[in-house]
Amino acid sequence: MAHLMIASKDIRTLDGLYSLNDLHKAAGAENKHRPNYFLNNQQTKELLAEIEIAGIPAIKAKQGVGTYVCKELVYAYAMWISPKFNLEVIRAFDQAQTEQPPEPEPVQQSLPNPIQDDEKLKLINDVAKSLGITESIAVVSATDIMNMIQTIRNYQQQLAKIQTNPAWVDQTIERVKNATGRHFGEG
Repeated sequence: MAHLMIASKDIRTLDGLYSLNDLHKAAGAENKHRPNYFLNNQQTKELLAEIEIAGIPAIKAKQGVGTYVCKELVYAYAMWISPKFNLEVIRAFDQAQTEQPPEPEPVQQSLPNPIQDDEKLKLINDVAKSLGITESIAVVSATDIMNMIQTIRNYQQQLAKIQTNPAWVDQTIERVKNATGRHFGEG
């Protein structure tokens, strides 16, 4: 995404997320609009849960750096503050999207060497071993391999969520219980 500026204030980004603290400053830095008030709002919590269910990284808080949120939460924060600020944010995002980044100068690079057959086989064998396949010959379709890789990536994302927010598992279980009306593993 191109550079984002709202009300003449630069909005910092971190891993594709936007600084909620910078947005607060751009909105006038009123005490009643502090980011923690917005994040503790029940409607915000519900929106955050929906975003997380979709598997989208929604929020990242770093001590001494600030709180960063996804675009959907930027819009929600702007709506929470005022219609005027909401319109400023929408227009800033539209402007940033229509800006064309300068064409990079061509750089002479050699393409990486293709993966050799023996490397491909080793990779496939490693995946098979990790899945507990013990047969000496196993036929696995390319689709299944891609699904395995996607599953591994999903596990990595969930692990990252747990590491940044240890309560995420309990919160997710509670959301599932509330959504289904079932209480798993309880007497």
